[in-house]
Amino acid sequence: MISISREEYTLDVLPELGGAVSALRLRGIHLLRPAPARVSEPLETSAFPLVPFVNRIAHGTFRFGDTQVSLKPNAPGQTHPLHGQGWRNPWQVESVCADSVAMTFEHPAGEWPWHYLARQALSLDGRGLEVSLSVENRSDRPMPAGLGWHPYLRRSPGLRVRTRVSGVWLTDEECLPMRHVDGALFGDWSRGGRLPGDTAIDHCYSGWSGEAEVEWPEQMLCLTLSATEPLRWLHLYAPPRRDFFCLEPVAHMPDALNRAEPAAVTGLRTLAPGERLDAAVRLGVVPLQ
Repeated sequence: MISISREEYTLDVLPELGGAVSALRLRGIHLLRPAPARVSEPLETSAFPLVPFVNRIAHGTFRFGDTQVSLKPNAPGQTHPLHGQGWRNPWQVESVCADSVAMTFEHPAGEWPWHYLARQALSLDGRGLEVSLSVENRSDRPMPAGLGWHPYLRRSPGLRVRTRVSGVWLTDEECLPMRHVDGALFGDWSRGGRLPGDTAIDHCYSGWSGEAEVEWPEQMLCLTLSATEPLRWLHLYAPPRRDFFCLEPVAHMPDALNRAEPAAVTGLRTLAPGERLDAAVRLGVVPLQ
């Protein structure tokens, strides 16, 4: 584990476990769900990177150009492979300073038939945490690509989520997208909505503004989440009766590789040989007004 700090923030990182974050604290207060001691499963950590795709690919199969791809499931109890290869493999530490750490993950062509290099840099300043992500196509042919970051946020009884979106993808029983509807279906997030107590949400929102706030009235704190282009989809995962939920800034919708809609709808990017996709996410905390 690598620990870094800056002013009142501290961050613990596990490069060997999918480049995951295991804790983020402000003055000792956990802002993300802390990972258990001796954690060995990325799904139990505080956050992890998503590369070179996000969320599910239906049955792990898709066709891209002349290439037919078949991926095996990569998460317990899941039929459809999730989140790419980065979170399931060790990352190599590139540099470490008192308040920053950078690491890389290089994937040779294999089951995912493209060679790519991913990079993740995490840095602290007096305003919080910044996560910079990139993926570079090192193959000699075009590669489909996406990026995202998967934080597990603390959930409290009085919590409210405030953000602006335009639409949401309804899903089937296997959490695959079926139909696009108005983004206020599960609540008016622009006014600060509460998460449902007994109903699971596992849906991707389109037209995200790139900014969100999570209010914790019990501690009079407001966590701010922002992301750069191309992260303009926001995946909300809120399982019922759990002490966490996820707000995931992502570059494309679930199962984008099997959708017929254009890239403007799905968010999926195509990288030419040598081309790179970059994105950044920032977390900060301000007093709740």
